[in-house]
Amino acid sequence: MELNYQTIFYRPAVRKHLSILFIGFLLGILLYSFIKFNDSQSYLEYYLSGFLGVLVSYGVYYSNSKLNQILPFKKLPGTRILAGIIWGLILSYSIVILGFWSYSVVMDYQFSFENESSLFIKIGILLFCVAIIYNVIYFALYSYNYFAKVQVKELAIQRKQAELQLNVLKSQLRPHFLFNSINVLTSLFHKDLALAELFIRALAKSYDYTLTTYNSTLVTVKEELAFVNAYLLLIQTRFGNGFDLMVELDDSTQETNIPPLTLQLLIENASKHNFFDNENPLKVKLYRERNELIITNLKSDKTNKKNVSTKLGLKNISSRYAILTGKKITILDNESFTVKLPVIV
Repeated sequence: MELNYQTIFYRPAVRKHLSILFIGFLLGILLYSFIKFNDSQSYLEYYLSGFLGVLVSYGVYYSNSKLNQILPFKKLPGTRILAGIIWGLILSYSIVILGFWSYSVVMDYQFSFENESSLFIKIGILLFCVAIIYNVIYFALYSYNYFAKVQVKELAIQRKQAELQLNVLKSQLRPHFLFNSINVLTSLFHKDLALAELFIRALAKSYDYTLTTYNSTLVTVKEELAFVNAYLLLIQTRFGNGFDLMVELDDSTQETNIPPLTLQLLIENASKHNFFDNENPLKVKLYRERNELIITNLKSDKTNKKNVSTKLGLKNISSRYAILTGKKITILDNESFTVKLPVIV
């Protein structure tokens, strides 16, 4: 199998290491040239200086990941930059000293700080300047990458939220619901014109709320309850007064927020999966307990077998709460069916 060198070189990991090698080697040569500008220079010392530059580059690169864990830029940017400069200077200076000592041993050269004091002062100053420049550039690149990642994450969240909102919208605009509503209206026109008018208004209000809140991430509980009351009229007109919603929420709770159509989906689930009529009413209770909105109903003995639960509505609600609050909803399914929603202030 033939190797595609162009593909290999464009891999992020390969490009990263090539950049470290090139920058380190070039930095080592430049520092050597600057220090030995007026003295005789040798190719061997050039290569050795380049090699030391590569060692310094890799040492600083890998130590930065540890420093980022100990002193994150997000929390302590000034301290992190200062620590990076000091550590970079100590590490690079130590590598250079070790390189000089190794060179003196191999080449049988008498190495001492006293004889080369001016040289090591120059090296220290140069490495200090390089450490400052490197950490400033590193901070700028880190900030840019972090900002880009945050932007991408926010866009991904917005896209996911839009998808979830669209799924809710599709469920509300399904033809089956509209077809049943039209059948109810046809019957009402022959029996009760006043109720037919109320039904039309409630139907219009339901669709208006669904369409106007499509782009809304949150609405107040009060707004959601106004829509739920209109939706309840549609249910009670079709099935009688066997569906009873008891709301026990104070004014402050009604001013908290909730993803649109959340309560409607839960009430719709209760009406779809339980049997109820005037003699066997289904009672749904909505109240607050600490930092949770709780909606619960006793499960009827008879269930509607035609409506098999797919849990799509609950999954949609759970996903939206996870995106908006980072918290999970709680679902309890025993004698009662209970859903607990985190309060969003």
